[in-house]
Amino acid sequence: MLVIHESATDRRDSQDAYFDGSLELLRELAVTNDLDAAWPRLSAIVGKMLPHDALRMACFDQRGRAVVNASTADVPDMTPSDSDELIIDDLRNGVAGWVVACGAESNADDSPIIRQVEGHAKPKMPPKADLRPEDIATLRAWIAAGATYTPARRASLDDKVVAVPQSGGLLAEVPALGFSPDGAELAVAGYKEVKRFRVPSGVSDPAIGGLSDQVRALAWSPDGKLLAAGGGTPGAFGELVLIDTATGSVVRTLDGHRDYVYFVAFSPDGKRLASCGYDRQIRIWDTATGKPMGVLREHTEAVYAVAFDPAGTLLASASADRSVKIWDTAKGVRLYTITEPTDAVLTLAFRPGSHVLVAAGADKRLRAWRIDASAATLVGNTLAHTGSIIRVAFSPDGARLVSASSSREVKIWNAETLTLERALTGQSDWVQSLAFSPDGRALALGRYDGTVSVFDPSTGRRMQDLIRPAATTGPATRSGK
Repeated sequence: MLVIHESATDRRDSQDAYFDGSLELLRELAVTNDLDAAWPRLSAIVGKMLPHDALRMACFDQRGRAVVNASTADVPDMTPSDSDELIIDDLRNGVAGWVVACGAESNADDSPIIRQVEGHAKPKMPPKADLRPEDIATLRAWIAAGATYTPARRASLDDKVVAVPQSGGLLAEVPALGFSPDGAELAVAGYKEVKRFRVPSGVSDPAIGGLSDQVRALAWSPDGKLLAAGGGTPGAFGELVLIDTATGSVVRTLDGHRDYVYFVAFSPDGKRLASCGYDRQIRIWDTATGKPMGVLREHTEAVYAVAFDPAGTLLASASADRSVKIWDTAKGVRLYTITEPTDAVLTLAFRPGSHVLVAAGADKRLRAWRIDASAATLVGNTLAHTGSIIRVAFSPDGARLVSASSSREVKIWNAETLTLERALTGQSDWVQSLAFSPDGRALALGRYDGTVSVFDPSTGRRMQDLIRPAATTGPATRSGK
């Protein structure tokens, strides 16, 4: 017999964690016959449901004897003895009642879900209507049968939209790209795949496939052994995987985001990965184990970008809520919020070897701050483009800053003074992604029309087209333009 108690809490993030964990727990139990064997997985799920020390977990055997009563920190190490009944209590607020009591020995009358829909307990559900008797009978039968749940397969837009054959060889947009740390390869985000090109030859290697939807975020680990790829299906789930670059296979799937993943960034030592997305969350992951290390939830709108400072002690985040937030990565707490931007902040980057952070977005301005753990000091502010600034990136030596906008402009700036050095004109579409090669001699641009080109940032010369427009797609070419 399984019993799950409600957790009454006034914190929205705790409510979300409890709700998500409860569903995950029920799904796991629905396909689990051996509680002892499944216990490590179940306790990990429960650990995510218990975000504060006031919560306790107790496990009871058939005779009602408590065999475990442990704090949140003890949950991953708990073992169940001979119990087959699991109870989760919030001792701070008291037990609010069973959500579901199921099994052949149970009575549906004991379940609050039945008492609420029949109007015998508050709040009555649904509040302003009554379920039909046949619907209540179905609920009772489901509970008596064990309240089993069939896990849903991750949704994809392919399941919801009638397939229409492509015409004209359309190319997927390129929201992200990046050079490998040794400069020998360029990874390019695609639709359900990551494309790979050798540098400088431009020869394409087999793509990494098997992803669920458009890839929107890419990052190489500092040692080049892992490639993080993020994306997912809008409104359905966020996908985040770690890929072994030697084999091209997915070695870890990092589940947690509930909507599109927009950006990923490795810490300088490669031990942590930060991810953010449309679900307004920032998640920190242990790259060795794939386990979550923390969730940062204080943004009120989508989070578009994250960046570690060169020391790896601070994390900056950019959001549609018109703010940049600075976080302590060790403690997982927000240190302060930067509020100078007047519209959505879409991109940011730390200048290599310094504590200078540049952020930009829909207000078309480049702003630079000197960052420390206590405050941000504005050191630069310039109106840079005629359209929203989509992406910024620093050269590896920190001497240059490049910015791309929705007005099809790409500009290269002196990073110290924010004065314009040159513009890369003639872009075929919005430039969504930027990446410098490790030696700083090449600048790759990915565009909304699916094309990818490589420029010499010192001269502005287009050196190579890796992916050409759909109508002329073919082998990579070199150009002296």
